Amino acid sequence: MFYSKKVFYLIVPILTLSSLLSCTRASRYTFSNNSKPASRYTLDVHKEITQELNFDDDQDFKDSQKGFIAKLEGPIKSKDGMKEIFDPTKYPSLTQGKPPETVNPSLWRQSQLTAINGLFRVSDHIYQVRGIDLANVSFIRGKKGWIIIDPLMTTETAKTALELVRKNVENLPVTAIIFTHSHIDHFGGVYGMASKQELESGKIQIIAPKDFVYESVSENVIAGTAMSRRAEYMYARTLDFGPNGSVGTGLGSYTPSGEYAIARPTITIDKDRRLRVDGVNIDFMFTPGAEAPTEMMAYFPRDNALCGAEILGHTMHNIQTLRGAQVRDSLMWSKHIQRALEKYSKADVLFSSHHWPTFGNDRVVSHMVSQRDLYKFIHDQSVNRLNKGLSGTELADSIELNKNLAKNFSSRGYYGSLSHNTRAVYDKYLGFFDGNPAHLNPLPDVQSAKKTIAYMGGAGDVLEMAIKDYKAGEYRFVAEVLNKLVFAQPKNVKAKQLLADTYEQLAYQAENATWRNFYVQGAQELRYGVGMPAPPTASPAILSQMNTELLLDYLSVRVNSEKANSTDITLELNITDRNEKYYLTLRNSVLNYSMKKPQEQNRQLASNDIASISLKHGQFVKLAMGMTSFAELDEKNINYSGDKKVFENLNETLDTFPSTFNIVTP
Repeated sequence: MFYSKKVFYLIVPILTLSSLLSCTRASRYTFSNNSKPASRYTLDVHKEITQELNFDDDQDFKDSQKGFIAKLEGPIKSKDGMKEIFDPTKYPSLTQGKPPETVNPSLWRQSQLTAINGLFRVSDHIYQVRGIDLANVSFIRGKKGWIIIDPLMTTETAKTALELVRKNVENLPVTAIIFTHSHIDHFGGVYGMASKQELESGKIQIIAPKDFVYESVSENVIAGTAMSRRAEYMYARTLDFGPNGSVGTGLGSYTPSGEYAIARPTITIDKDRRLRVDGVNIDFMFTPGAEAPTEMMAYFPRDNALCGAEILGHTMHNIQTLRGAQVRDSLMWSKHIQRALEKYSKADVLFSSHHWPTFGNDRVVSHMVSQRDLYKFIHDQSVNRLNKGLSGTELADSIELNKNLAKNFSSRGYYGSLSHNTRAVYDKYLGFFDGNPAHLNPLPDVQSAKKTIAYMGGAGDVLEMAIKDYKAGEYRFVAEVLNKLVFAQPKNVKAKQLLADTYEQLAYQAENATWRNFYVQGAQELRYGVGMPAPPTASPAILSQMNTELLLDYLSVRVNSEKANSTDITLELNITDRNEKYYLTLRNSVLNYSMKKPQEQNRQLASNDIASISLKHGQFVKLAMGMTSFAELDEKNINYSGDKKVFENLNETLDTFPSTFNIVTP
């Protein structure tokens, strides 16, 4: 289209005036990096939830305080006293009554409960230490000593819990350790309960479900870098606690920052069975493929008490965790609880790996029924709607929890949420694609954002409309649109500040602790950039338990396809202290491995001159995980043969993953 000079000179001032007016209108909003108070729309959300739930019901508070013996009064420090591992006194405001206007009242109540710390007597022979880690640790009085269930996440918190029990109950040795499942907050503190030497001596029984070590280690390795970064958002590892920050995780207060380890089981549970452990009969119930890939409950006939592991708790759990993991099976979850009801419906006490116990048979059964129905409701109603053609986002917005379930605080979404759990069920059955051709081959985020903002008339108009909707409380859509603007113009300070303010209001409204943490962390990074990364959970003690094939799988993931585009390598790997030999080939930008020689696999892969390297498992751990390179390895304990340049060529194709990457900005 062509314009005359006269028309052109009329258009330019109009466009300039439009831009000026847009900037003037936008200037009516106070842009800053400061936290904002809760809006009237946020307060309306809070008011609605106080009318929906019975906040006069204090049964959970009674249960959480029952059997109290002793409290931890100060912070847990590292061995040298220089580092704070966990401070249970960090949250004094949680005990000060009414929630602030910037926290959802229901979430505030849950955070008050999870912040209660100390040693508690659960039954005649069962004790728990709660509130000094993300999880609980349970102590069962055996004939000769303590049987420990789930020794917390770090060495330091576990050691503190054991000292608390020995000081206030009985100074006894540890005779057995039970790992209920393969998540690090339930096994990482094992060295705080017994030394590595004691554990490896075989004197202490270590009982765990089938494939415990593999599932525990692999979860923290293959996609571990991405999971760790997202976990910073989910668990608010770098956020301050407070009315404008994190108020916990829904499962516990926060994750400690200490030393992690793992121990290999001496007894594996792969089916329901009874064992006599240190004179105590324990009925183990194998419950894999639900909350964790491998898991088990445990029933103690002597105390008529059921340990629900993490299958049973006082929240709606995750069907897919926001930090990232494979989708869990909510239907199988409900079936495990149904089976537990059939076997242990006479139990008088239910205690679990998180939260507080439930006392009295009627209440135990009622709680188990509620939890069973919760996970089956999520499954059945999600599948009901996807079979009617609803997409994941549509079904998430269409499902409301059954009224009876919704009134139960233990069914509320403090850790999982009905919204992201229903989308997880959709993903499990139908995957990421919703069937709409428009979503089959979308543009990358930045390209899409730039085109979208251009279609919407430019940044000025978008920002002006976003301010208007922000003031009207339309935070979900404002977040969606401003995310586009920030990805199109990452240096647009006003867009980032308004998006941060939007995330903040969504955080204030959130009943879900992990949603709140994601929103607040996102707001912080929009305002101040990405901070220091949290320490990785794949510690040397955990990495040492990785088998060679898992290490090779991770090494394969590190291959950069562009760097390896024309690389053709065959080499022999010898792990001397494990008597293992593998043949590695790098072709077509793919690293494969086998225990068979190349000529036994394929004549085309045959090579008369294969370079080889012989080293110990611990050295290969460092090499595969990117902690060192072939050139940096200490050659005193390494033997090479053949062309050493082969290893240099392999090393040049490998990526080292960054511990931090952008999430809320491109």
